[in-house]
Amino acid sequence: MILDAVLADQSPARLVLATFFPLALLLSWIWRLNLGVTRKVPGPWYLKLTTAFVKYREFTGTQATWIHNLHLRYGPVVQYARNQVSFASCTASKQIYSTGNKDFRKTEFYGMFKQGNHINLFTALDPEKHGEIRRQFADRYSNSTVLRSEIVTAVAERAETFATICASTNSADVYFYLHAYALDCVTAMLFHPYGTNSLNGGDDKQMVHLLSYANPRIGFFLTYYSPFLGKLWNLLAPTSTSSEKGGEMIHKYVTNTLARGGHSDFTLAARFSTQGEKLDLPLAISECLDHIGAGIETTGDTLCWLLWALSQPQHTARVTQLHEELVHAHRESLDIHTLPYLGAVVQEALRLWAPGTLPLPRYVPEEGRCIDGYYLPGKMVVGCTAYSMHRLDTAVFPDADEFVPERWFDNKGGSDRQRNFFAFGLGARTCIGKHLAMAEMRACLNAVYSKYRTQPAHDMNADMGLDDQMLTSRPKGMSCKLEFVPWEDESKE
Repeated sequence: MILDAVLADQSPARLVLATFFPLALLLSWIWRLNLGVTRKVPGPWYLKLTTAFVKYREFTGTQATWIHNLHLRYGPVVQYARNQVSFASCTASKQIYSTGNKDFRKTEFYGMFKQGNHINLFTALDPEKHGEIRRQFADRYSNSTVLRSEIVTAVAERAETFATICASTNSADVYFYLHAYALDCVTAMLFHPYGTNSLNGGDDKQMVHLLSYANPRIGFFLTYYSPFLGKLWNLLAPTSTSSEKGGEMIHKYVTNTLARGGHSDFTLAARFSTQGEKLDLPLAISECLDHIGAGIETTGDTLCWLLWALSQPQHTARVTQLHEELVHAHRESLDIHTLPYLGAVVQEALRLWAPGTLPLPRYVPEEGRCIDGYYLPGKMVVGCTAYSMHRLDTAVFPDADEFVPERWFDNKGGSDRQRNFFAFGLGARTCIGKHLAMAEMRACLNAVYSKYRTQPAHDMNADMGLDDQMLTSRPKGMSCKLEFVPWEDESKE
C-alpha cells in the first residue's frame, strides 16, 4: 500500500523508487547466486543462475546421464545448478566422504526416506547419531558374519530356487525374479529363520510387486519441493510411494516377524531383541523397512543389468570362462567367494551399474572449503556420483562404457581403480549391506552360469536404459525377459 501511494505520487521519489526497487531485487538475487565466488567453477553459465534445469532432470528421471555428460564436457568438476556442484575424482570423494570427516553434513534431502518419521541409519543427519546407530548392528553385516555357513547356505538356496524357476520357462522376467531373490535374501539376514519366500509365490510375491513396480519419484519430487503438492499427489495416487513407505503388507510382515522371537543369533532381529524393555519398536520397524527397500532396489537392479549383459553374443567367451571356473570350483569343492574371475565379473558389474547412480549430497561447511582447487562457500551442495566416478577418467577406466571384467586383473593402475571405486559410497556412510550384496551376486551367478547360458527371450522388447529414481536407478522398462539354456543343450542356440 505504501509503495502504491509513492508510485501514485508524481514526485522525484516515484522515479527513484521505481528504479531502485527492481534493481535492489536484481542485485539481491545475483548476490545469492555467489557468482563472484563460483565464477571459476566449470559449468554452463546459465545453470549457475537457477535450479530449474536440475529439477527438470530429477522430475524426468534423467539426472545421472545429464550430469555425466556435463562432466564429459567440463571435466571432473562441474556446477550444474545455482547451489550444486558435482565432483568425479578420488581426491574430492575422499575429502567429502572420508572416514572421520564430519564437516560435510548430509542435506535435508535424506529426510525424505524416513520410515514413519523415525531417524534410522540412512536418514540420520547428525554424524554422532549415525555413529551411535551404526555401532548397534555393524557386526551383523560384517563380511565374516555374512560368510558364515547359515547365511551362505540361505543365500545359496535362494539362488538355486531363482535359477530353477527361471529355467522352467522360455521367457523368464528376471527383473521381477531378481527383486524377489533380493527380498528373500535380505529378509533371511534380518529375520532368519523367518525370511520371505517370494520366489515361490504367495503373499510374499505381492510384496515384491509393491517394492519393484511403484514409481515414487514424482511423489518424492513434489513432497521435497512443495509439501502441499506432495500431499495432494499422495492423495490422488497413494500407490506411487508404496515402495518407499513399505506399504501396509510389508509393514505388517516386519512388525509380526520382529514380534515372533526365536531369531537366529546373527540376525538384526536378534540384536533388537536383546534390548528388552529398552527396545524402540517403531524405530526397529523403521530400520528393517529401510534395509529391505535398499536391499531390493540395489542388488536386484545391478544383477538385472549384469544378466542382460551376459546374455549378449559379444560376451559369449566371457560366459564360457565364468562357466568353466564355476564347474572347476564345484569339482574341487572350492569356495565360490574366492574365485577370481567370478569376483572380477561382480566388480565390473558394480562399476557399470552401481546401485547409487545419483549424487550423494553434502553441505559445504559454513566457513567454505577448497575442493579440487576450487573454493566453494558454505552451504553449497556438493557430491560425487558412482556413474561418473567409474567412467570419466579413461586413463583409469579405458573403454569405460564397456563390460570388461578382465580390467580388474591388470596390475597397472590397480590402485587408481580402487581409489575411484564408489559403488558403495565412502567413509563412515559406506553402505552397510555391501558384503551381503556381493555375496548375493556371487551366489546368483554361480547358480545360473554353472548350469545355464542366458539369452534374450523371444518376447524381450523392454527398454534397459537408465531410469533414475531419487538416489538409485533401475531399468526403464522394469522388465528383462531371458531364456535359460542348459549348458550341455546345444539345440536351442
